[in-house]
Amino acid sequence: MKSFREHLFQLLHIDTIGIHYLKSKNIIINRFTLLCFLYCFLFYGCTGFFASKLVQPIENGKMGQVKHEGVTLHYVEVGDRQNPPLIFLHGILAFTQSYSEFIERLAEKYFVVGIDMRGHGRSTIGTQPYSHELIADDVILVADELGLDKFYVVGHSAGGFALLSIAKFYSDRVIKGVSIASLYNHEGIDYNEKNDDYLTKTGFMDNRNDRKNYTLKIFDRAYEKIGEGGKFDSTKRVMVGYGTSIFPSYEISDLRDIKTPILVIVAGKDDRIKPEHTIQMSKLIKNSKLEIVKGAPHFGIVKRNKYMDIVISYIFNFLQPSA
Repeated sequence: MKSFREHLFQLLHIDTIGIHYLKSKNIIINRFTLLCFLYCFLFYGCTGFFASKLVQPIENGKMGQVKHEGVTLHYVEVGDRQNPPLIFLHGILAFTQSYSEFIERLAEKYFVVGIDMRGHGRSTIGTQPYSHELIADDVILVADELGLDKFYVVGHSAGGFALLSIAKFYSDRVIKGVSIASLYNHEGIDYNEKNDDYLTKTGFMDNRNDRKNYTLKIFDRAYEKIGEGGKFDSTKRVMVGYGTSIFPSYEISDLRDIKTPILVIVAGKDDRIKPEHTIQMSKLIKNSKLEIVKGAPHFGIVKRNKYMDIVISYIFNFLQPSA
């Protein structure tokens, strides 16, 4: 019968040679040591594994940046410049590179510009508090830098919220938009999910320094992997300025004023945003179309192939039906 130590080494893929090596170096291997090692492996190994999935390089991506009033906005260009322009906006605390495969799929038919929103990824945070207009202004700065007069916008989660801001303040620039698993105010957040305590102002502040929340731990590691570990805390400090939530909010009247055609895609099993909230958002936007991806979780809707295939087909059919 195998000992506890042998079972644990087998679990951790440490072979007999490795065991003998440790013994030869007079390293004491007792149960406590192994449990500590297992904890470190599971904690740092798992967070590192998931973090690595958020920093996959974008194939043929060309990086650029725009500097304006003390802020540097980072972006990635992907695809044929002759194709219709499409701006992609990521979710909260994530960044463009977190969506590498999804962006590559969009680039099959579009010239995609993925923007790291202010304070995210490789973009700096600045000193101004987040606002609806500031989010939209930043996107327009990048679009102007690249000479994009009119363009499509696709946003996931908080990126979908940013789409609403652009459609409100720069409706003449947006041809059509796609909002994926998104919301229009903080009431759409499913605070009952135990991993979402960081989405409240109090939860965000509580988690800021000691990394109690597993989701934040993963993002911490992802930011470190792209050389932006120090920025993560400054980003979170600015975002608590939203009020009771780290999201700004729109009113129902704001949605009714939006004229831009918008495809609203709901993650049927969203574990971050209440699906019924996203459905309501679609009903309040006049020129909207609703699609529901059954069984899709919040981030998995743009990361797992079986859901991504469905979402990409919805996007292509909506943006250019005759293409």
